[in-house]
Formats: sequence, structure tokens, C-alpha cells
Amino acid sequence: MRSMTGFGSGSGNDGKLAVTIEMRAVNQRFLELNIRMPHAYLALEDRLRSGIKAVLKRGKVDVFVTVQDLDPAAPDVRVDDAALGAVKTALQDVNDRFFAGKAVTLGDVTSLTKDWFVQTPPAIDAEASWPPFEAALQGALDSMVAMREQEGANIGRDLLSRADKMASLVETIASRKDLIVQAYEERLEKKILALMDKVQAAVPDEDRLLQEVAIYSDKVDFTEEVVRFRSHLNQLHTMLQSSGEVGRKLDFLIQEMNRETNTIGSKAGDLAVTEAVLQLKNEIEKIREQVQNIE
Repeated sequence: MRSMTGFGSGSGNDGKLAVTIEMRAVNQRFLELNIRMPHAYLALEDRLRSGIKAVLKRGKVDVFVTVQDLDPAAPDVRVDDAALGAVKTALQDVNDRFFAGKAVTLGDVTSLTKDWFVQTPPAIDAEASWPPFEAALQGALDSMVAMREQEGANIGRDLLSRADKMASLVETIASRKDLIVQAYEERLEKKILALMDKVQAAVPDEDRLLQEVAIYSDKVDFTEEVVRFRSHLNQLHTMLQSSGEVGRKLDFLIQEMNRETNTIGSKAGDLAVTEAVLQLKNEIEKIREQVQNIE
């Protein structure tokens, strides 16, 4: 199990390029990649994205790529003869009219403008440049995953501790079930008999009365909810010990646990159970907060 937060960095060097990749990840429902890299190497961005997506499944990940050219090639320089001639002619005309015909030099033209030559960076061979990028990416992913797994282990220990506490609370609730049902049946039977007496009706058949009381008593019986909650706890333990992506599954499971808890609370009408339910909801909320950080 992994956290979604983390940091990773890696470097690669093939003697021609020195590449450094740094990653920073925070919580995000889905995977969102923001890659910042030199424009000259944008042809490699899709390969970087594919490599990251193969390893990271959730989180907002900012990726910073720096490249140092260790063996730079000379740029291609092209002189625009027509533009250079036009600038020189204009300067010479000014000199002839205002400065006694002083000759125009290259330095004069250069000090005025450099638009008459074009400097083009050497072409980048993306395929040949990939090895140091790949090495840097792998290093960054390895360190990112290591940090995520370490943080995930810390979260897992906390959640297991809370799961054990919830298991204890559920058993406390379950132990009160028979007493709650019995008390409800007794109250219901007294109310029915009191009502019959008030309207001076004949006392109903005892078996029939007990049958009716049992039917209405089902509404305070939370056995099914307790059974499902125990099942959810077993699933929680299994997921927390899993090495796969469990964040979304855990989020759904927590919703189901909260639903069962609410139902138990509405059925019980017992002070001890109500207190245990409130503690359960508190633990569930804390788990929910932690789950938001799980990949």
C-alpha cells in the first residue's frame, strides 16, 4: 500500500547529456501530470508520461526536467545578405548626409541591429537523447515509490490500530443486542396490554401477542448490521495488507461502514450503544481522512 504524497529524484549521464528529473506528488483523486522540461526535448515528453503512468496511478505529480549539454554542437548561423546590405546602405546614407561620409563598418551595423543573421540551434536527435532521460526517470520513480511505500506503511499501521478499536466497539454493541431486544419487547407488551385495558377489550391470546411483539421487535434488532460491519472489517484488514491500488476501494468501504453504523445507531435506542456508535463514527472519520492519501 502506498501513500500518494512523496518526492523523488534521479539523474542520467551518457557523456553528452546530463539529465536530472525531480518529482513532487500530492493527493489527487486521479493521476495528474505536470511536466516542465526544456523546449528542445519536448519530443520526449510522451515517453516520460508513459513511463510515469506505468508506475504511479493516483496523485497530482509535478515533474521538473533539467538538461545540461556536455558536448554542445555549434549552431547553424545564416546571414541574410539582403537585410545586411539594406542596414549598411541606410547607415551609409546617414553618414554621407550628416557625418562627412564616414565609412560604415560591420561594428556600426552590429551595434544597431543583429536581425540580419539567424542562429539556429543544432537539431536534437530525440532517440539518441533518450538513454540519460530514461535513467533519470527510473531513479526518480524508484525514490518516489520508496517514499510512498514508507508513508503508506505508516498509514497502514495507524489504520490497523483503528480497525482493532472498531472491532472492539462492535463487539460491545453486539453484546447489548439481546438486552435491547428484550427490553423493547417488554415495553411493547406492556403498552399493548395497557391499550387493551383502556378500551376494555379482551386480553389477546398469549401466543398471538408474543408473535406480534416479536414482529415489531425486529426493528431494534441490528444483528445483520453487526455481521456486515464485521465483514467490512475483514475486508479492511485484507486491503491494508495488499500491495495494489486500494485507495478507491477503501473509500467505498468506509462509506459502507458508516452506513451500517448509522443504521445501528437509529435502531438501538440504548445509551451504551449510542456511545459506542459515536466512537465508531469518530474512528471512521479519522480513517476516511487517512484514506484520502492512499494510492
